[in-house]
Amino acid sequence: MILTPRAKFRLFLFSVFVSFLACTNPLSPTYEFKEGMIYIDGFVGTTEGSSYVNITESDVALYYRNIFVSGAKVAFVNEITGERVALFEEDFRYIPEEINFKGNVGERWYLEASLPNGTTYLSEVETINPSVPIKSISAVFDNELEFSEDYDDYIPGHEVLISFDDPGNQDNYYYWRYKTYDQPSICQVCVEGRFRDGICIPDGTVEYYTYWCESDCWQIDYGDNINIFSDSFSNGTTTTSLPVAQVPLTRKTRVLVEIQQFSLTPKAYEYYRTIKDLVDNNGGFNAPLPAALIGNIYNPEDPDEYVLGRFTAASAFTESIMIDRTTVEASPIENQRTPKPEPPPTAGGPHFLYAPCNESRHRTSIRPEGWID
Repeated sequence: MILTPRAKFRLFLFSVFVSFLACTNPLSPTYEFKEGMIYIDGFVGTTEGSSYVNITESDVALYYRNIFVSGAKVAFVNEITGERVALFEEDFRYIPEEINFKGNVGERWYLEASLPNGTTYLSEVETINPSVPIKSISAVFDNELEFSEDYDDYIPGHEVLISFDDPGNQDNYYYWRYKTYDQPSICQVCVEGRFRDGICIPDGTVEYYTYWCESDCWQIDYGDNINIFSDSFSNGTTTTSLPVAQVPLTRKTRVLVEIQQFSLTPKAYEYYRTIKDLVDNNGGFNAPLPAALIGNIYNPEDPDEYVLGRFTAASAFTESIMIDRTTVEASPIENQRTPKPEPPPTAGGPHFLYAPCNESRHRTSIRPEGWID
């Protein structure tokens, strides 16, 4: 019997599934690594900065890894109005060129991505549904917040907890992301160099120089944990003190933690639940991707191609909390570089001490909403 490519792929997925069911002994599962598989993860949210697209391709040259696909033409398309929102590359992902872009409840969006090899991928249309509000928010410090493989130890930090009233007239699926804002004093570090005209000019005679922020500046960091919740056993009740974010003690500064609570569709929830299982149990995002990650993205020119990933459009309710980390006795996990300003020139002339707070995904001079001096 000759199997079609689709049948072969289904047989492969079935064999992996059966192997998981049959594993009653504590043995590590085995995988058949696939090279050249495209993984697209896209998201349109109703808050600024929550929308993005990530495109990777599997590679098994030396070991299994997912390589970021650069040079793609990516856009969000509003099905109702025809509006196209172009995205550009930054920090190994694609983000909207309109820095203030955000979706709105009721809008219908889909994703279009054209890769450098000429292949174009589309997603099914996603409708943005209303979100559920956060009722209260709090934070507690824990010397052993979570285990970090990078440090091979438990690291300190704050756990953020929320309460909310779950609507009883529907099934609800929640997904939380967070980002933090804190104020760095140093805006530029030039290793073996000096800061001139917006860049570090090489100078092998110095170890490094640091440059103070010339204006108010906030460093923006993003959480990488996946926190999801289904109301299967709590429909219509009030959920209290639910942990939704773990914020490591990276710096002993005051920090604003912004929690985004998204309302997902059942299919989107299953997708993120699969990713969470993958990250928590199988060694991170570079682990082999399971079949459940085949979502709503497809190749219109090749219906037999399996595209991993998903495009999701969801509304968010945002709540923030200020945390004072300056009085915490534990040591931060990041080694802070000792300030070393450039000395004044011996022959006179300008003294270079400051660097601008350049707007980016990780830095802003715009005071974040909720910041308390």
